[in-house]
Amino acid sequence: MEHMEPRLRAFWLIHLIALGIFGLEFLFVLSIWLRGRVPGLPVEASWAAKLWAVVKGTVRTIFSRRLWVALKALVVDGLIHVPLMKKNTFRWVAHISTFGSFLLLGILSTITGIAVEVLHPEHGLIAHGTGIHFFDAIIKVLIDFDHPFTAFSNELLGLVFFFGLCLLFFRRFIKRDAHLRTIVADKIVMSALFAISVTGFPLEAFRLLAKQPFSPTAHWGFIGYPLARLMQPLNWNWEAWHNVLFWIHFAIVTALMYYMPFSKFFHTVMSPVVAVLNQLEREDHRHRRPHEPVLSPADAL
Repeated sequence: MEHMEPRLRAFWLIHLIALGIFGLEFLFVLSIWLRGRVPGLPVEASWAAKLWAVVKGTVRTIFSRRLWVALKALVVDGLIHVPLMKKNTFRWVAHISTFGSFLLLGILSTITGIAVEVLHPEHGLIAHGTGIHFFDAIIKVLIDFDHPFTAFSNELLGLVFFFGLCLLFFRRFIKRDAHLRTIVADKIVMSALFAISVTGFPLEAFRLLAKQPFSPTAHWGFIGYPLARLMQPLNWNWEAWHNVLFWIHFAIVTALMYYMPFSKFFHTVMSPVVAVLNQLEREDHRHRRPHEPVLSPADAL
């Protein structure tokens, strides 16, 4: 990656260190979860025994007919949240708009980041192409932030994310549900999400302004491009503005990543796992013989 600009080289170094620290944080949270009861083991069993039981159970599920049951629960109950949609449409729209788009933005950002910094021909890793035209075409799309697909997808997901946040703010602070309690931690997480959302579009505009002249397809970024055109007459140091906002945006995302596991919003990450465990528990109970012991859902992880 000798052709990578210093800002991106520093970003990847810091990002990898941050992910390593987050991995340690997740192991700490996992150690707390493993203090509970794992089906088939006593509560006082060691964390290593419980972890091994979870790993074995996961592998057995993957290589069994239960895999399809688990995948269905993961998609229908854990990701799409069909039960919530049937129960309360407004809550479902707010949830799926905010966290669904945030997840997709993270996935798209990760894929494009790998394409730009690892698979880019200028970095020497695919200098002569892969030999697979379809794969090469995909890489060309991902490394071009102004490609119609990449630009439009990022803008659309960013807009949906902002719309979802507005619904969450409305539900929590304007027309609050009687049973809904909002504590300081909730305000911190929602403020961080809002900051990520509102800095995303100016960041895109600064990127376009920093690399002028504009790409012929830049208009597919239907929010960032008009904003860039609007600010263009100011003639600021756009590269400096882009760098500053880039690090601010990255810092907010990283801080939220560290804080999320210790907030109740972490249920957005754990709910798919819980949905799968609950469905597998119901399947086990349905096929369990009368003389076999029954474990309650509370015995699951």
